[in-house]
Amino acid sequence: MQPASDAEWFSLLDQLAAISPLTLAERALFPRPLRRELPAGAALLRAGERATQTAFVTEGGLREYYLLPDGTERAKSFNLPGELAGSLADLLTGAPSRTWVVAEVPTVLLVTPWPTYIALHEQSMGWQRLGRRVAENLYLRKVEREYELLALDAEARYRRALARWPTLEQVFLQRHIASYLGVTPVHLSRLRKAMR
Repeated sequence: MQPASDAEWFSLLDQLAAISPLTLAERALFPRPLRRELPAGAALLRAGERATQTAFVTEGGLREYYLLPDGTERAKSFNLPGELAGSLADLLTGAPSRTWVVAEVPTVLLVTPWPTYIALHEQSMGWQRLGRRVAENLYLRKVEREYELLALDAEARYRRALARWPTLEQVFLQRHIASYLGVTPVHLSRLRKAMR
């Protein structure tokens, strides 16, 4: 890993400030993240490991999933460029992760150790506010996901996933998208045909 370029670092700060404003002094507190390149199939986080860092996706795509005892993978979420990645629940608890976070295509991340974010929150109200807004956004995403799974049919879930991640089908395998939607790959294939 090498330090992020100036352009990558400033872009990340701009994207964080879009979530919640940061003053120039608050931006100056943020140390330069490290640039990490993951080849397809490489893990940012494996189940059983302790989560220690957060990441921002600049290229590629990550899939978050659970691995069941029978070997079945259940897609939890996807992370595409411009999104934060990592398992907040595992970072907060410090317990061994239950989540896998894996690059599905060659992926470039800007990574920061979790203790760095904690220190920023202790030093600055702007960073505290940013942390709260990130947590609120994650909560709202979880509520939306729950609503989709409990109240919408597969086609509506699929349409919402495509609206949220327009490049979803260019990055992720159909079987992983089907898993996220809670349908079989055959059912997803039928949905795609019906929607054309």
